[in-house]
Amino acid sequence: MNNLRLEITDKDGHELKTNSWLQFNSEAREIYGLPLDDAVSKWQYRLTATDSGNESVTETVEISVQQHRGVRTVNHEINIAVKINEKNIHYIDWQLKLIEAIATTMGDNNTKSIVVREIRQTSQDPHTATLVYFNETVPTNQCPESELNNLVKHLDAQRLSDLVHPILGIKSITGQLTGPCQKLVSIKPKTPSISAKNSPPVPRNQVDRVVATTGHLLVYKVPSDTFFDPNDNELKLNLKTKDNKDLNPRHWLQFDVKNHEFYGIPKGGDIGPEEYLLVAEDSGGLTATDALVVQVNHAPKREFSVYFKIYLAIRHEQFNADLQRKFVERIAQLFGDGSTQNIQIRSVTTHHDADGTIVNFYNTTLFKMHNRCPEEEIEMARNVYLDGHAVRDKVKKLMGPELNVTNVQVSTLGICNPQTDVTHREFIPNRTEEPLLRSTFSDDYMFTIIMPAIIIVVMVLVAAIIACCLHRRRRKSGIPVIFQDELDEKPEIGNKSPIILKDEKPPLLPPSYNTSNMNGDNDVDEYVPPPAVVVGGREARGKSPATPSYRKPPPYVSP
Repeated sequence: MNNLRLEITDKDGHELKTNSWLQFNSEAREIYGLPLDDAVSKWQYRLTATDSGNESVTETVEISVQQHRGVRTVNHEINIAVKINEKNIHYIDWQLKLIEAIATTMGDNNTKSIVVREIRQTSQDPHTATLVYFNETVPTNQCPESELNNLVKHLDAQRLSDLVHPILGIKSITGQLTGPCQKLVSIKPKTPSISAKNSPPVPRNQVDRVVATTGHLLVYKVPSDTFFDPNDNELKLNLKTKDNKDLNPRHWLQFDVKNHEFYGIPKGGDIGPEEYLLVAEDSGGLTATDALVVQVNHAPKREFSVYFKIYLAIRHEQFNADLQRKFVERIAQLFGDGSTQNIQIRSVTTHHDADGTIVNFYNTTLFKMHNRCPEEEIEMARNVYLDGHAVRDKVKKLMGPELNVTNVQVSTLGICNPQTDVTHREFIPNRTEEPLLRSTFSDDYMFTIIMPAIIIVVMVLVAAIIACCLHRRRRKSGIPVIFQDELDEKPEIGNKSPIILKDEKPPLLPPSYNTSNMNGDNDVDEYVPPPAVVVGGREARGKSPATPSYRKPPPYVSP
Protein backbone atom coordinates (compact mmCIF):
# COMPACT_ATOMS: atom_id res chain seq x y z
CA MET A 1 0.00 0.00 0.00
CA ASN A 2 2.84 2.40 0.79
CA ASN A 3 4.30 1.85 -2.69
CA LEU A 4 1.12 3.05 -4.40
CA ARG A 5 0.74 6.58 -5.71
CA LEU A 6 -2.81 7.90 -5.28
CA GLU A 7 -4.43 10.65 -7.32
CA ILE A 8 -7.95 12.11 -7.42
CA THR A 9 -9.48 13.80 -10.45
CA ASP A 10 -12.98 14.87 -11.40
CA LYS A 11 -15.33 12.47 -13.18
CA ASP A 12 -13.90 13.53 -16.57
CA GLY A 13 -10.32 12.81 -15.47
CA HIS A 14 -9.31 16.48 -15.11
CA GLU A 15 -7.16 17.73 -12.26
CA LEU A 16 -9.03 19.35 -9.37
CA LYS A 17 -9.12 23.14 -9.57
CA THR A 18 -7.61 25.29 -6.83
CA ASN A 19 -11.01 26.81 -6.04
CA SER A 20 -12.75 23.41 -5.81
CA TRP A 21 -14.52 22.71 -2.53
CA LEU A 22 -12.81 19.28 -2.43
CA GLN A 23 -9.05 18.67 -2.33
CA PHE A 24 -6.71 15.71 -1.85
CA ASN A 25 -3.56 15.50 0.26
CA SER A 26 -1.37 12.96 -1.53
CA GLU A 27 1.19 12.76 1.29
CA ALA A 28 -1.35 12.11 4.06
CA ARG A 29 -3.68 10.34 1.59
CA GLU A 30 -6.67 12.31 2.85
CA ILE A 31 -9.70 13.73 1.08
CA TYR A 32 -10.84 16.98 2.66
CA GLY A 33 -13.11 19.85 1.75
CA LEU A 34 -15.60 22.50 2.81
CA PRO A 35 -18.92 22.18 0.90
CA LEU A 36 -21.27 25.16 1.07
CA ASP A 37 -24.91 25.59 0.06
CA ASP A 38 -24.05 25.80 -3.63
CA ALA A 39 -22.35 22.38 -3.43
CA VAL A 40 -25.49 20.49 -2.37
CA SER A 41 -25.61 17.62 -4.84
CA LYS A 42 -23.99 14.27 -5.66
CA TRP A 43 -20.39 14.48 -6.87
CA GLN A 44 -18.35 11.82 -8.61
CA TYR A 45 -14.56 11.66 -8.64
CA ARG A 46 -12.00 9.21 -9.98
CA LEU A 47 -9.45 7.71 -7.58
CA THR A 48 -6.38 6.27 -9.37
CA ALA A 49 -3.75 4.08 -7.71
CA THR A 50 -0.40 3.55 -9.52
CA ASP A 51 2.33 1.15 -8.44
CA SER A 52 6.09 1.23 -9.02
CA GLY A 53 5.68 -0.61 -12.32
CA ASN A 54 3.44 2.19 -13.61
CA GLU A 55 0.43 -0.16 -13.53
CA SER A 56 -2.72 1.60 -12.37
CA VAL A 57 -6.34 0.95 -11.43
CA THR A 58 -9.16 3.49 -11.20
CA GLU A 59 -12.35 3.50 -9.13
CA THR A 60 -15.23 5.96 -8.89
CA VAL A 61 -15.79 7.79 -5.60
CA GLU A 62 -19.26 9.30 -5.06
CA ILE A 63 -19.76 12.01 -2.44
CA SER A 64 -23.25 13.22 -1.52
CA VAL A 65 -23.55 16.73 -0.03
CA GLN A 66 -26.68 17.57 1.96
CA GLN A 67 -27.82 20.78 3.56
CA HIS A 68 -27.10 21.35 7.20
CA ARG A 69 -30.09 20.82 9.46
CA GLY A 70 -29.50 24.12 11.24
CA VAL A 71 -29.93 26.25 8.11
CA ARG A 72 -33.69 26.51 8.63
CA THR A 73 -33.47 28.02 12.11
CA VAL A 74 -30.33 30.14 11.81
CA ASN A 75 -30.82 33.54 13.48
CA HIS A 76 -27.35 35.07 13.41
CA GLU A 77 -24.11 35.19 11.49
CA ILE A 78 -20.51 36.22 12.19
CA ASN A 79 -18.39 37.76 9.44
CA ILE A 80 -14.58 37.67 9.47
CA ALA A 81 -12.88 39.66 6.73
CA VAL A 82 -9.36 38.50 5.86
CA LYS A 83 -6.56 39.29 3.46
CA ILE A 84 -4.97 36.32 1.68
CA ASN A 85 -1.21 36.78 1.75
CA GLU A 86 -0.18 33.60 -0.12
CA LYS A 87 -1.10 33.55 -3.78
CA ASN A 88 -0.73 29.86 -4.65
CA ILE A 89 -2.63 28.44 -1.69
CA HIS A 90 -5.81 26.44 -2.25
CA TYR A 91 -9.01 28.15 -1.22
CA ILE A 92 -9.94 25.27 1.06
CA ASP A 93 -6.59 25.39 2.87
CA TRP A 94 -6.86 28.97 4.12
CA GLN A 95 -10.55 28.49 4.97
CA LEU A 96 -9.82 25.41 7.12
CA LYS A 97 -6.88 27.22 8.68
CA LEU A 98 -9.16 30.11 9.69
CA ILE A 99 -11.85 27.78 11.05
CA GLU A 100 -9.33 25.93 13.23
CA ALA A 101 -8.01 29.27 14.50
CA ILE A 102 -11.55 30.39 15.41
CA ALA A 103 -12.13 27.20 17.42
CA THR A 104 -8.78 27.62 19.20
CA THR A 105 -9.51 31.25 20.04
CA MET A 106 -12.93 30.31 21.46
CA GLY A 107 -11.35 27.54 23.54
CA ASP A 108 -13.16 24.72 21.70
CA ASN A 109 -11.55 21.32 21.23
CA ASN A 110 -13.01 20.90 17.72
CA THR A 111 -14.75 22.84 14.98
CA LYS A 112 -18.14 21.04 15.15
CA SER A 113 -20.02 24.11 16.40
CA ILE A 114 -18.79 26.27 13.49
CA VAL A 115 -21.04 26.06 10.40
CA VAL A 116 -19.76 28.06 7.41
CA ARG A 117 -22.53 29.60 5.33
CA GLU A 118 -20.62 31.47 2.66
CA ILE A 119 -17.26 32.71 1.43
CA ARG A 120 -17.69 36.19 -0.05
CA GLN A 121 -15.11 37.53 -2.46
CA THR A 122 -15.05 40.67 -4.53
CA SER A 123 -13.83 40.96 -8.09
CA GLN A 124 -12.07 44.25 -7.25
CA ASP A 125 -9.67 42.57 -4.85
CA PRO A 126 -9.38 38.77 -5.32
CA HIS A 127 -7.00 38.56 -2.32
CA THR A 128 -9.71 39.77 0.06
CA ALA A 129 -12.50 37.50 1.32
CA THR A 130 -15.11 37.30 4.08
CA LEU A 131 -15.92 34.06 5.90
CA VAL A 132 -19.56 33.97 7.08
CA TYR A 133 -20.57 31.38 9.68
CA PHE A 134 -22.94 30.74 12.57
CA ASN A 135 -22.40 28.95 15.88
CA GLU A 136 -24.63 25.94 16.61
CA THR A 137 -24.43 26.47 20.36
CA VAL A 138 -26.47 29.67 20.11
CA PRO A 139 -30.18 29.08 21.01
CA THR A 140 -32.65 29.30 18.14
CA ASN A 141 -35.91 29.67 20.06
CA GLN A 142 -35.21 33.34 20.74
CA CYS A 143 -33.20 36.22 19.35
CA PRO A 144 -29.71 35.65 20.81
CA GLU A 145 -28.49 39.24 20.96
CA SER A 146 -26.54 38.86 24.21
CA GLU A 147 -25.06 35.49 23.18
CA LEU A 148 -23.92 36.95 19.88
CA ASN A 149 -22.27 39.86 21.68
CA ASN A 150 -20.37 37.40 23.88
CA LEU A 151 -19.19 35.38 20.89
CA VAL A 152 -17.82 38.44 19.10
CA LYS A 153 -16.23 39.65 22.32
CA HIS A 154 -14.36 36.36 22.82
CA LEU A 155 -13.02 36.45 19.29
CA ASP A 156 -9.75 38.22 20.08
CA ALA A 157 -8.60 39.73 16.79
CA GLN A 158 -4.96 39.83 17.86
CA ARG A 159 -4.86 36.19 18.94
CA LEU A 160 -6.69 35.16 15.81
CA SER A 161 -4.19 37.05 13.67
CA ASP A 162 -1.27 35.31 15.35
CA LEU A 163 -2.79 31.89 14.66
CA VAL A 164 -3.35 32.49 10.92
CA HIS A 165 -0.13 34.45 10.27
CA PRO A 166 1.52 34.55 7.73
CA ILE A 167 -1.10 32.93 5.49
CA LEU A 168 -3.88 35.38 6.37
CA GLY A 169 -4.34 38.78 7.86
CA ILE A 170 -7.48 39.64 9.90
CA LYS A 171 -9.18 42.85 8.74
CA SER A 172 -12.45 42.86 10.71
CA ILE A 173 -14.81 40.77 12.86
CA THR A 174 -18.52 41.58 12.91
CA GLY A 175 -21.73 39.88 13.99
CA GLN A 176 -25.38 40.45 13.15
CA LEU A 177 -28.80 38.90 13.68
CA THR A 178 -30.51 37.36 10.66
CA GLY A 179 -33.91 36.01 9.68
CA PRO A 180 -36.77 37.05 11.98
CA CYS A 181 -34.26 38.52 14.45
CA GLN A 182 -32.67 40.78 11.87
CA LYS A 183 -32.37 44.44 12.87
CA LEU A 184 -31.41 47.52 11.01
CA VAL A 185 -28.38 48.08 13.24
CA SER A 186 -25.97 45.20 13.53
CA ILE A 187 -23.55 44.60 16.36
CA LYS A 188 -20.79 47.13 16.41
CA PRO A 189 -17.69 45.80 14.65
CA LYS A 190 -14.52 45.47 16.63
CA THR A 191 -12.49 46.82 13.71
CA PRO A 192 -13.49 48.70 10.58
CA SER A 193 -15.30 46.26 8.36
CA ILE A 194 -15.99 46.07 4.69
CA SER A 195 -19.74 46.24 4.06
CA ALA A 196 -21.06 43.73 1.58
CA LYS A 197 -23.22 45.11 -1.21
CA ASN A 198 -25.31 42.00 -1.67
CA SER A 199 -26.17 39.07 0.58
CA PRO A 200 -27.16 35.68 -0.85
CA PRO A 201 -30.62 34.20 -0.27
CA VAL A 202 -31.02 31.78 2.61
CA PRO A 203 -33.24 28.65 2.78
CA ARG A 204 -35.78 29.13 5.56
CA ASN A 205 -38.80 26.79 5.30
CA GLN A 206 -37.58 24.09 2.98
CA VAL A 207 -39.92 21.97 0.87
CA ASP A 208 -38.30 18.62 1.78
CA ARG A 209 -40.93 16.25 0.30
CA VAL A 210 -43.68 16.32 -2.34
CA VAL A 211 -46.06 13.37 -2.87
CA ALA A 212 -47.57 12.51 -6.27
CA THR A 213 -49.86 9.71 -7.53
CA THR A 214 -49.55 7.85 -10.82
CA GLY A 215 -51.99 9.05 -13.47
CA HIS A 216 -53.03 12.12 -11.46
CA LEU A 217 -51.96 15.69 -12.14
CA LEU A 218 -49.50 17.09 -9.58
CA VAL A 219 -49.50 20.85 -9.05
CA TYR A 220 -47.44 22.10 -6.09
CA LYS A 221 -46.84 25.78 -5.47
CA VAL A 222 -43.60 26.60 -3.67
CA PRO A 223 -44.36 28.58 -0.48
CA SER A 224 -43.22 32.17 -0.54
CA ASP A 225 -41.19 31.77 2.66
CA THR A 226 -39.09 28.87 1.37
CA PHE A 227 -36.17 31.27 0.83
CA PHE A 228 -35.26 34.59 2.39
CA ASP A 229 -33.17 37.33 0.87
CA PRO A 230 -32.39 40.55 2.78
CA ASN A 231 -31.83 42.55 -0.39
CA ASP A 232 -34.39 41.36 -2.93
CA ASN A 233 -38.14 41.24 -2.54
CA GLU A 234 -38.49 38.52 -5.17
CA LEU A 235 -36.25 35.59 -6.05
CA LYS A 236 -35.99 33.66 -9.28
CA LEU A 237 -36.70 29.97 -8.61
CA ASN A 238 -35.77 27.04 -10.80
CA LEU A 239 -35.95 23.24 -10.47
CA LYS A 240 -32.97 21.06 -11.42
CA THR A 241 -32.00 17.42 -11.21
CA LYS A 242 -30.02 16.02 -8.29
CA ASP A 243 -26.90 16.48 -10.44
CA ASN A 244 -27.63 20.22 -10.64
CA LYS A 245 -28.60 20.01 -14.32
CA ASP A 246 -31.64 21.43 -16.13
CA LEU A 247 -34.67 19.15 -16.42
CA ASN A 248 -35.24 17.31 -19.67
CA PRO A 249 -38.18 18.98 -21.50
CA ARG A 250 -39.75 15.51 -21.90
CA HIS A 251 -39.41 14.61 -18.21
CA TRP A 252 -42.77 14.11 -16.51
CA LEU A 253 -42.09 16.79 -13.86
CA GLN A 254 -41.68 20.40 -14.95
CA PHE A 255 -41.43 23.75 -13.16
CA ASP A 256 -43.41 26.91 -13.84
CA VAL A 257 -40.86 29.68 -13.26
CA LYS A 258 -43.48 32.42 -13.36
CA ASN A 259 -45.87 30.90 -10.81
CA HIS A 260 -43.27 28.90 -8.84
CA GLU A 261 -45.14 25.62 -9.34
CA PHE A 262 -44.20 21.97 -9.85
CA TYR A 263 -46.54 20.21 -12.26
CA GLY A 264 -46.76 16.97 -14.20
CA ILE A 265 -48.47 13.58 -14.48
CA PRO A 266 -46.26 10.68 -13.31
CA LYS A 267 -46.44 7.30 -15.00
CA GLY A 268 -46.39 3.92 -13.35
CA GLY A 269 -42.71 3.58 -14.25
CA ASP A 270 -41.92 6.70 -12.17
CA ILE A 271 -43.00 5.10 -8.89
CA GLY A 272 -40.57 5.71 -6.05
CA PRO A 273 -38.56 8.64 -4.68
CA GLU A 274 -36.60 11.02 -6.91
CA GLU A 275 -34.32 13.82 -5.72
CA TYR A 276 -34.36 17.34 -7.15
CA LEU A 277 -32.73 20.68 -6.37
CA LEU A 278 -34.76 23.88 -5.95
CA VAL A 279 -32.46 26.81 -6.70
CA ALA A 280 -33.20 30.41 -5.69
CA GLU A 281 -31.24 33.20 -7.39
CA ASP A 282 -31.25 36.89 -6.54
CA SER A 283 -30.65 39.86 -8.82
CA GLY A 284 -26.93 39.78 -8.11
CA GLY A 285 -26.55 36.19 -9.25
CA LEU A 286 -26.11 34.76 -5.72
CA THR A 287 -27.95 31.49 -5.16
CA ALA A 288 -29.26 29.20 -2.46
CA THR A 289 -30.25 25.56 -2.92
CA ASP A 290 -32.90 23.38 -1.31
CA ALA A 291 -32.70 19.61 -1.82
CA LEU A 292 -36.13 17.96 -2.00
CA VAL A 293 -37.65 14.56 -2.78
CA VAL A 294 -40.68 13.87 -4.99
CA GLN A 295 -42.33 10.59 -3.96
CA VAL A 296 -44.57 8.92 -6.59
CA ASN A 297 -47.08 6.41 -5.18
CA HIS A 298 -49.43 3.87 -6.79
CA ALA A 299 -52.97 4.99 -7.53
CA PRO A 300 -55.66 3.27 -5.43
CA LYS A 301 -56.90 0.09 -7.11
CA ARG A 302 -60.54 0.30 -8.12
CA GLU A 303 -62.80 -1.58 -10.49
CA PHE A 304 -63.92 1.24 -12.75
CA SER A 305 -67.28 1.15 -14.49
CA VAL A 306 -66.61 3.42 -17.45
CA TYR A 307 -63.66 4.21 -19.66
CA PHE A 308 -63.24 7.50 -21.60
CA LYS A 309 -61.27 7.91 -24.79
CA ILE A 310 -60.73 11.36 -26.33
CA TYR A 311 -59.15 11.87 -29.76
CA LEU A 312 -56.96 14.98 -30.22
CA ALA A 313 -55.82 16.38 -33.57
CA ILE A 314 -52.26 17.07 -32.36
CA ARG A 315 -49.13 15.01 -32.82
CA HIS A 316 -48.16 12.62 -30.06
CA GLU A 317 -44.73 14.21 -29.43
CA GLN A 318 -46.34 17.65 -29.08
CA PHE A 319 -48.54 16.48 -26.20
CA ASN A 320 -46.01 17.55 -23.56
CA ALA A 321 -46.38 18.09 -19.81
CA ASP A 322 -47.85 21.58 -20.32
CA LEU A 323 -50.63 20.35 -22.64
CA GLN A 324 -51.28 17.38 -20.39
CA ARG A 325 -51.86 19.75 -17.50
CA LYS A 326 -54.26 21.85 -19.57
CA PHE A 327 -56.10 18.73 -20.71
CA VAL A 328 -56.76 17.48 -17.17
CA GLU A 329 -57.66 20.92 -15.81
CA ARG A 330 -60.17 21.55 -18.62
CA ILE A 331 -61.77 18.10 -18.25
CA ALA A 332 -62.28 18.85 -14.55
CA GLN A 333 -63.66 22.28 -15.46
CA LEU A 334 -66.06 20.60 -17.91
CA PHE A 335 -67.65 18.72 -14.99
CA GLY A 336 -67.53 21.76 -12.70
CA ASP A 337 -64.90 20.24 -10.38
CA GLY A 338 -62.58 22.56 -8.53
CA SER A 339 -59.99 19.77 -8.23
CA THR A 340 -58.39 17.49 -10.79
CA GLN A 341 -58.08 14.50 -8.45
CA ASN A 342 -61.10 12.76 -10.02
CA ILE A 343 -59.31 12.48 -13.38
CA GLN A 344 -56.90 9.55 -13.69
CA ILE A 345 -54.94 9.26 -16.93
CA ARG A 346 -54.43 5.64 -17.93
CA SER A 347 -52.43 6.02 -21.14
CA VAL A 348 -51.61 8.35 -24.00
CA THR A 349 -51.21 6.65 -27.38
CA THR A 350 -50.71 7.60 -30.99
CA HIS A 351 -53.66 7.64 -33.40
CA HIS A 352 -51.88 6.34 -36.47
CA ASP A 353 -54.78 6.77 -38.87
CA ALA A 354 -55.04 10.53 -38.31
CA ASP A 355 -51.52 11.19 -36.94
CA GLY A 356 -53.09 12.39 -33.71
CA THR A 357 -53.18 11.51 -30.04
CA ILE A 358 -55.59 9.35 -28.02
CA VAL A 359 -55.96 10.04 -24.30
CA ASN A 360 -57.47 7.23 -22.23
CA PHE A 361 -58.64 8.11 -18.73
CA TYR A 362 -61.07 7.29 -15.93
CA ASN A 363 -63.37 9.34 -13.77
CA THR A 364 -62.48 7.96 -10.33
CA THR A 365 -66.00 8.65 -9.02
CA LEU A 366 -67.47 6.10 -11.44
CA PHE A 367 -66.50 2.70 -10.12
CA LYS A 368 -68.31 -0.45 -9.01
CA MET A 369 -69.84 -0.12 -5.56
CA HIS A 370 -71.62 -3.01 -3.83
CA ASN A 371 -71.80 -4.92 -7.14
CA ARG A 372 -73.96 -2.16 -8.59
CA CYS A 373 -73.44 -0.51 -11.96
CA PRO A 374 -73.83 3.30 -11.71
CA GLU A 375 -75.86 3.52 -14.91
CA GLU A 376 -77.38 6.93 -14.18
CA GLU A 377 -74.02 8.53 -13.43
CA ILE A 378 -72.51 7.01 -16.57
CA GLU A 379 -75.36 8.36 -18.70
CA MET A 380 -74.91 11.83 -17.21
CA ALA A 381 -71.19 11.73 -17.99
CA ARG A 382 -71.94 10.59 -21.53
CA ASN A 383 -74.32 13.50 -22.06
CA VAL A 384 -71.63 15.96 -20.95
CA TYR A 385 -69.38 14.88 -23.83
CA LEU A 386 -71.77 13.74 -26.54
CA ASP A 387 -74.97 14.88 -28.18
CA GLY A 388 -76.08 11.57 -29.61
CA HIS A 389 -72.88 10.37 -31.29
CA ALA A 390 -71.36 13.81 -31.98
CA VAL A 391 -69.05 15.78 -29.70
CA ARG A 392 -70.81 18.74 -28.15
CA ASP A 393 -69.68 22.20 -29.22
CA LYS A 394 -69.27 23.12 -25.56
CA VAL A 395 -66.59 20.46 -25.19
CA LYS A 396 -64.68 21.60 -28.28
CA LYS A 397 -64.85 25.23 -27.24
CA LEU A 398 -63.73 24.59 -23.65
CA MET A 399 -60.84 22.32 -24.65
CA GLY A 400 -59.69 24.97 -27.11
CA PRO A 401 -57.76 24.85 -30.39
CA GLU A 402 -54.58 23.79 -28.57
CA LEU A 403 -56.08 20.38 -27.81
CA ASN A 404 -58.51 20.24 -30.78
CA VAL A 405 -60.91 17.44 -29.76
CA THR A 406 -62.21 15.44 -32.73
CA ASN A 407 -64.03 12.49 -31.14
CA VAL A 408 -65.06 11.10 -27.75
CA GLN A 409 -65.85 7.48 -26.89
CA VAL A 410 -67.48 6.29 -23.65
CA SER A 411 -67.14 2.55 -23.00
CA THR A 412 -68.60 0.67 -20.07
CA LEU A 413 -66.56 -1.92 -18.19
CA GLY A 414 -67.00 -4.80 -15.78
CA ILE A 415 -70.52 -5.49 -14.59
CA CYS A 416 -71.76 -2.54 -16.63
CA ASN A 417 -70.78 -4.37 -19.79
CA PRO A 418 -71.33 -8.16 -19.38
CA GLN A 419 -70.09 -8.84 -22.91
CA THR A 420 -66.59 -7.76 -22.00
CA ASP A 421 -66.51 -8.02 -18.21
CA VAL A 422 -62.94 -6.73 -18.35
CA THR A 423 -61.26 -5.21 -15.35
CA HIS A 424 -58.85 -2.52 -16.46
CA ARG A 425 -55.80 -2.55 -14.28
CA GLU A 426 -53.33 0.12 -13.47
CA PHE A 427 -51.07 1.22 -16.28
CA ILE A 428 -47.41 0.56 -15.36
CA PRO A 429 -45.06 1.20 -18.32
CA ASN A 430 -41.29 1.13 -18.22
CA ARG A 431 -39.69 4.20 -16.72
CA THR A 432 -38.42 6.65 -19.31
CA GLU A 433 -37.49 10.28 -19.49
CA GLU A 434 -40.57 10.97 -21.60
CA PRO A 435 -43.58 12.44 -19.86
CA LEU A 436 -46.03 10.75 -22.23
CA LEU A 437 -48.09 7.79 -21.04
CA ARG A 438 -48.10 4.96 -23.57
CA SER A 439 -50.39 2.02 -24.22
CA THR A 440 -49.81 -1.21 -22.31
CA PHE A 441 -51.47 -3.60 -24.77
CA SER A 442 -48.20 -4.76 -26.32
CA ASP A 443 -46.49 -5.06 -22.94
CA ASP A 444 -49.40 -6.99 -21.41
CA TYR A 445 -49.58 -9.31 -24.42
CA MET A 446 -45.84 -9.88 -24.29
CA PHE A 447 -45.63 -10.62 -20.56
CA THR A 448 -48.83 -12.67 -20.24
CA ILE A 449 -48.74 -14.80 -23.40
CA ILE A 450 -45.52 -14.61 -25.41
CA MET A 451 -42.97 -14.74 -22.58
CA PRO A 452 -44.55 -17.70 -20.69
CA ALA A 453 -44.82 -19.68 -23.93
CA ILE A 454 -41.16 -19.02 -24.78
CA ILE A 455 -40.07 -20.03 -21.28
CA ILE A 456 -42.05 -23.30 -21.43
CA VAL A 457 -40.63 -24.20 -24.87
CA VAL A 458 -37.08 -23.52 -23.69
CA MET A 459 -37.60 -25.65 -20.58
CA VAL A 460 -38.96 -28.57 -22.67
CA LEU A 461 -36.01 -28.36 -25.08
CA VAL A 462 -33.50 -28.30 -22.24
CA ALA A 463 -35.16 -31.30 -20.57
CA ALA A 464 -35.12 -33.26 -23.89
CA ILE A 465 -31.44 -32.51 -24.46
CA ILE A 466 -30.54 -33.63 -20.93
CA ALA A 467 -32.55 -36.87 -21.36
CA CYS A 468 -30.78 -37.67 -24.66
CA CYS A 469 -27.35 -37.08 -23.12
CA LEU A 470 -28.11 -39.35 -20.18
CA HIS A 471 -29.45 -42.09 -22.47
CA ARG A 472 -26.35 -42.07 -24.68
CA ARG A 473 -24.10 -42.07 -21.67
CA ARG A 474 -25.94 -45.08 -20.21
CA ARG A 475 -25.53 -47.07 -23.44
CA LYS A 476 -21.79 -46.43 -23.60
CA SER A 477 -20.98 -47.09 -19.96
CA GLY A 478 -19.12 -50.58 -19.81
CA ILE A 479 -19.85 -54.23 -20.79
CA PRO A 480 -23.21 -55.59 -19.72
CA VAL A 481 -23.25 -58.42 -17.10
CA ILE A 482 -25.21 -61.54 -18.16
CA PHE A 483 -26.05 -64.18 -15.58
CA GLN A 484 -26.05 -67.87 -16.37
CA ASP A 485 -29.78 -68.16 -16.00
CA GLU A 486 -30.25 -65.58 -18.71
CA LEU A 487 -28.41 -67.67 -21.35
CA ASP A 488 -30.49 -69.63 -23.82
CA GLU A 489 -29.73 -73.36 -23.81
CA LYS A 490 -28.70 -74.53 -27.27
CA PRO A 491 -30.02 -77.93 -28.44
CA GLU A 492 -27.46 -80.68 -28.89
CA ILE A 493 -26.63 -81.53 -32.44
CA GLY A 494 -27.48 -85.23 -33.26
CA ASN A 495 -25.05 -85.83 -36.13
CA LYS A 496 -22.02 -84.87 -34.16
CA SER A 497 -18.79 -86.78 -34.94
CA PRO A 498 -17.34 -88.65 -31.97
CA ILE A 499 -14.33 -87.43 -30.20
CA ILE A 500 -11.34 -89.77 -30.36
CA LEU A 501 -9.15 -89.46 -27.37
CA LYS A 502 -5.39 -89.70 -27.52
CA ASP A 503 -5.02 -92.98 -25.49
CA GLU A 504 -8.23 -94.60 -26.71
CA LYS A 505 -7.99 -98.32 -27.63
CA PRO A 506 -10.14 -100.37 -30.00
CA PRO A 507 -13.10 -102.16 -28.46
CA LEU A 508 -12.65 -105.72 -27.15
CA LEU A 509 -13.81 -108.76 -29.01
CA PRO A 510 -17.20 -110.15 -28.10
CA PRO A 511 -17.15 -112.74 -25.37
CA SER A 512 -16.69 -116.39 -26.31
CA TYR A 513 -18.90 -119.02 -24.82
CA ASN A 514 -17.46 -122.40 -23.79
CA THR A 515 -19.68 -124.96 -25.46
CA SER A 516 -17.57 -127.91 -24.50
CA ASN A 517 -18.95 -127.96 -20.99
CA MET A 518 -21.67 -130.48 -21.40
CA ASN A 519 -21.81 -131.66 -17.89
CA GLY A 520 -24.31 -129.07 -16.96
CA ASP A 521 -21.83 -127.18 -14.93
CA ASN A 522 -23.21 -123.82 -14.08
CA ASP A 523 -19.83 -122.15 -13.65
CA VAL A 524 -19.27 -119.48 -16.21
CA ASP A 525 -16.57 -116.91 -16.82
CA GLU A 526 -17.77 -113.50 -15.83
CA TYR A 527 -17.44 -110.60 -18.24
CA VAL A 528 -14.78 -108.14 -17.22
CA PRO A 529 -15.30 -104.60 -18.60
CA PRO A 530 -12.37 -102.76 -20.06
CA PRO A 531 -10.48 -100.40 -17.80
CA ALA A 532 -11.60 -96.81 -17.55
CA VAL A 533 -9.95 -94.25 -19.76
CA VAL A 534 -7.87 -91.70 -17.90
CA VAL A 535 -7.75 -88.21 -19.46
CA GLY A 536 -5.51 -85.58 -17.90
CA GLY A 537 -5.08 -87.51 -14.68
CA ARG A 538 -8.84 -87.94 -14.28
CA GLU A 539 -11.06 -90.86 -14.97
CA ALA A 540 -13.41 -90.14 -17.80
CA ARG A 541 -16.84 -91.47 -17.23
CA GLY A 542 -19.66 -91.50 -19.63
CA LYS A 543 -23.14 -90.43 -18.95
CA SER A 544 -24.51 -94.00 -19.33
CA PRO A 545 -24.47 -96.37 -16.32
CA ALA A 546 -21.69 -99.01 -15.94
CA THR A 547 -22.05 -102.09 -18.19
CA PRO A 548 -23.33 -105.01 -16.14
CA SER A 549 -21.47 -108.30 -16.12
CA TYR A 550 -23.03 -111.18 -18.19
CA ARG A 551 -23.16 -114.92 -17.63
CA LYS A 552 -22.95 -117.59 -20.26
CA PRO A 553 -26.23 -119.19 -21.08
CA PRO A 554 -26.76 -122.76 -19.86
CA PRO A 555 -25.49 -125.55 -22.12
CA TYR A 556 -27.75 -126.92 -24.68
CA VAL A 557 -29.14 -130.44 -23.90
CA SER A 558 -30.64 -132.33 -26.75
CA PRO A 559 -33.91 -134.03 -26.14
